Amino acid sequence: MRWMALALAVLAGLLVVQLAVRLRSLGAAKTAAVRENPVAPVPFQWPAIAPGLWKVFRAATPPPAVPAAGSLASRYRLAGVFLILTDPGESNPENRCAILDDVQTQQQYLAAEGEQVDRVRVVSVASDHVVLSDGAREETLYLAAGTLDGAAPGAAAGPAPDAPPILEANRFGNRVGETRWEFNRDAILEYYQEMMDNPERLASLFLAMEADRDGAGKVAGYRLNTDVGERDFYTQVGLQHGDVVRKVNSMRMTSQRRAEYFIGEFVQGRLGAVVLDIERNGQPTKLVYLIK
Repeated sequence: MRWMALALAVLAGLLVVQLAVRLRSLGAAKTAAVRENPVAPVPFQWPAIAPGLWKVFRAATPPPAVPAAGSLASRYRLAGVFLILTDPGESNPENRCAILDDVQTQQQYLAAEGEQVDRVRVVSVASDHVVLSDGAREETLYLAAGTLDGAAPGAAAGPAPDAPPILEANRFGNRVGETRWEFNRDAILEYYQEMMDNPERLASLFLAMEADRDGAGKVAGYRLNTDVGERDFYTQVGLQHGDVVRKVNSMRMTSQRRAEYFIGEFVQGRLGAVVLDIERNGQPTKLVYLIK
């Protein structure tokens, strides 16, 4: 019996060893098959969304079409902006007025905020641009460069391509219209310094403006008498003997103090343009000086 039991044990061990060898061989074959024929990964796909769901993310009405830019700029040109002066000592807020050119009709307009220019309304006026509205939309126009080198911010050297023709040139700048000039600020300040260094010339400059009084004896302006002195200066800025200056940038010239106030505003660089309301041979007219 002992030998029989030993024989059965040996036979069972051989069967176990044979089974283990077969299982190892089968596992190796599967591993080789996986390496030779790898399974391709399934590409990622976004889940399908019903078209109706997109309405949640879209406006009910399509956005309006963007209008073509530049339609107002092709019609109007911002020549300058001037500060409307109030009486000295008043605390009124600043009010600017735009000088607009209609390039089609060759007309000049002076308009403050809220005023109408032909079919266009002036929405706002800043020191270097104006916002216009034709009722359908608004458009911003920036200062034109003009005839002087580098007159506008970012402008290239030399006159702008659309600059008006130069009718006359002098030490201060160019005359570009019947009653309009483009003047260089530095040139004017240089002349001003000459006057400050020569009291006699400065006195003659002011004495040439003689008070013009109304029926009640009040000063209503200043009449130019070029025989007193500084004739060349007054001629170069377009004034003539006998002209009466009524207003400067809408401020009535009724005292020397107001004239000094205007000069102070200019020296401080607060005036981008100067508009004189004068009376010449009994007729009112405006002289416009664009300061570059």
